[in-house]
Amino acid sequence: MPSVRNFLRAAATAAAVAGATATGGPIVGAEVAAFMASPAGRAVTDKIIDQLAANRDVVLEDLAMGGLVTRPTLGFTGEAGPELVIPMMPKPKKKRSRSARAADKKLSKAFKMANSKYRLKNGQLRKGRTQSDIAKLAHKLRKKM
Repeated sequence: MPSVRNFLRAAATAAAVAGATATGGPIVGAEVAAFMASPAGRAVTDKIIDQLAANRDVVLEDLAMGGLVTRPTLGFTGEAGPELVIPMMPKPKKKRSRSARAADKKLSKAFKMANSKYRLKNGQLRKGRTQSDIAKLAHKLRKKM
């Protein structure tokens, strides 16, 4: 099963081997690949990954069985089957400006006028009219206000 650490280790190894091959040739690239695959290379890579994550206040977690995330976390989702990721608190809405609210009120009033013109008393559209016709008329009426 993949984990964030395995993914980061593979990315670091690929980058190190590519860099070594580009600067020192295939022999140096092969030596770096062998070192990165050794226990010492894995330990160095893990230490660097941990340090970089700590410097950025990021937690590396395996979320295969779910979990509660309360701060920036780097993790895979769906690696052990379907998972849900749901924010527990929605982002606070930005307060809308007065002019935006006023424009909404004008458009709302225009839609009421357009509906009264293109709908019957029982709420159905008049013959040959569509909801699109109501929207077009409402926007025309709003511009006249």
